[in-house]
Amino acid sequence: MVRLLPIVLAVLCAGFTTSAATLREEFDQLLPYLNMEQVRAIYNHYIQTDAQVAEIYSYLQTEDVDRAWVVLISQPELRTITDWTEVRGVSIRDYLNGIAAMLGLTPLAATRTVGQSARSWSAMMEEIRAVSDIDGAYQLAQQFIATPGSEFAELHHMVGELHDVFHEVAEHPDVLRVSSQLRAFGVDVDRILEVIYMFFGWHDH
Repeated sequence: MVRLLPIVLAVLCAGFTTSAATLREEFDQLLPYLNMEQVRAIYNHYIQTDAQVAEIYSYLQTEDVDRAWVVLISQPELRTITDWTEVRGVSIRDYLNGIAAMLGLTPLAATRTVGQSARSWSAMMEEIRAVSDIDGAYQLAQQFIATPGSEFAELHHMVGELHDVFHEVAEHPDVLRVSSQLRAFGVDVDRILEVIYMFFGWHDH
C-alpha cells in the first residue's frame, strides 16, 4: 500500500506526456489505475463506521496537523512546481485541496457515526490496495521516467532535486509532532518515508 503514496505525489506534481500527447492527456491515463473515487468511498466508509479510523480522522482535523500541512504547502519550491504544471493543464492546487478535504484538513459536512466494533487502519489500507492497481501505476511511472523528452521524467528530476527541502520539512518540529502521533496510532510513517525516498532516488533519511 505504501507504494501508492509516491505515485500519488507524482500525480500531484504532474502528468505524463509524450510527443503525441499533452500533459493533461497523459495525466488522465494514470488516474484509472489509482481509482481515487473508490478510495475516497472506502475512506469515508471507515470514518463513519470504524472507531480507530475515526480517531485518526479526528486527529487530522486538529490545529497541530494544520500547522504541519502549512509547513508543506508554503514551500516556495512547491509553488514553483505548481506553476510549472498548471501551465501544462494540471492544477496541483486542486489536487492538494482534494487531499486536504479527504484527510479532514478542511471542513467536511458529513456527521460521523462510530460503530461498536473497531477494525483497523491497516484493514482500510488493504481494502484500498484491493481496488487500486498500484503495480500498474508504478510500472507506467517508471516507463515515463525512462522516456527521453518525457515531461514526467523532467518533473521527477525536479522533485528529486528537492531532497534537502523535503528533509527539512520532515524534520520540522510541527511535522515531527504529527508523525509521532501517527506512529502512536499505528500508521507506518517510517515505511512511507522509505518508499518516497526510494522513488525519488534519495538514499538517506
